[in-house]
Amino acid sequence: MKNNHSSNWAVSAHITGLFQIVENDDPLKMGSRGAGFSIGKRVVTRITQKESNDKNHEVYFNEQVIDGIVSLEVAKSFQERISDLALKIEHKSPLPIQAGFGTSGAGALGTAFALNELFETKKSDEELGQIAHKAEVICRTGLGDVISQLQGGAEIRLEPGAPGVGVIKEFSWPIDDLVLLATIETMSTKDIITSPKMIEKINRYSNQLLLELNENPTLEEFLRVSFEFADKTGLMSNKLRKLITYLREDEYSASMVMLGDSLFVVGDIYDLEECSSIIDNYDPNAKIWIDSISNLGPIILDTKIFD
Repeated sequence: MKNNHSSNWAVSAHITGLFQIVENDDPLKMGSRGAGFSIGKRVVTRITQKESNDKNHEVYFNEQVIDGIVSLEVAKSFQERISDLALKIEHKSPLPIQAGFGTSGAGALGTAFALNELFETKKSDEELGQIAHKAEVICRTGLGDVISQLQGGAEIRLEPGAPGVGVIKEFSWPIDDLVLLATIETMSTKDIITSPKMIEKINRYSNQLLLELNENPTLEEFLRVSFEFADKTGLMSNKLRKLITYLREDEYSASMVMLGDSLFVVGDIYDLEECSSIIDNYDPNAKIWIDSISNLGPIILDTKIFD
């Protein structure tokens, strides 16, 4: 074996403000229309290989063993290279899982890029993005994060599907505007995107709002349609709704992170620091971050991340 472990592959987390579910029997064509943005906080992935007959792959998130169904699904696309190997797939992030931050998509992309490097398969970024998207769809952990995370920035997803299939375009984001993220509890994406009742409600309200955003692709319009979508679909928990209402009454542009029991607020650093204090006083158990938009796709980090 030339190398026993990959580089540290970092992929931006991603926030979705509104979305529309598009079903298709082909995982590469299934996905979502919607809009969102990538942020500076990332999921970093490293993969270590060792010769083994039991093929017992392990997946870790912040040094804790997880089921890692998406990462393992990605690994299946490299099966012919790992037939006599055991993989240790490690993910690290300051962000929690199941909070709406696209950590499963970031982990899927990181796994695909790390395996591509480790086994020198020379797949294109688009091919790796398709592998990651397909894994997310099969596992029902996400629908539109991967195509967005591969590109970075603030985007409108015009047509569903994997990179090379789906269609996205950028919308403008003022250079001085940052984003505050706050998480209250976790929420299962799978429970939402597999519920026929919720799918019908989500698609009913998102259709017109996405048309309006496409006609006026600005940050202000994105914030408006995102809150209207969150409000009408009833996706917010009672606790999250009360907090978002409280912040909006104080003129903060708060809305729900899709899909998580989390919120985001956009503004300058001074406004967001004040907003952070308000949230902390309102709910001392909330986890809060202030971050910037990331325009980068997957990158290698040279700093020491893993032991």
